[in-house]
Amino acid sequence: MLGLQLKRLTERGDTVVEVLVSIAVVSLLLGGAFVTADRSFKGNRDAQERQSAVKLAEGQVEQLKYLAGTSPDSIFGASVPAAFCLTGTVTASNASDAACRVNADGSPTTADPSYNLRVTRTSNDFTVLVTWEALTGTASNVTLKYRVYR
Repeated sequence: MLGLQLKRLTERGDTVVEVLVSIAVVSLLLGGAFVTADRSFKGNRDAQERQSAVKLAEGQVEQLKYLAGTSPDSIFGASVPAAFCLTGTVTASNASDAACRVNADGSPTTADPSYNLRVTRTSNDFTVLVTWEALTGTASNVTLKYRVYR
């Protein structure tokens, strides 16, 4: 019986300092993993937003091409606003119209995230600008230029 008591008295457990150090190491590892995952998520989201904006801008250029060949007055006429966007039902809407604020699918929306479409013309040169507020809270944009020969 005395041998068992001596063994218990000489056994050594973890001290408070050792437990705190191990908790700190685990916390650092988990914090690093969280930061890495968060950056990866934001990078993926930024790429998705930019890809949607490029598709919307390309859609505006395709509509410009079509209208230049079928109905040039709808993009070159005197009644066309200085800044406009092209929609499926209306050939040219003023850029400040609600129809020029669209979601990633190109449908008009009032909810965020949304993209603002803007086409401007200088002579035969068209500039398509798509702007949006990125996930990070900063303003982002995509610009495409297209020249129409008529």
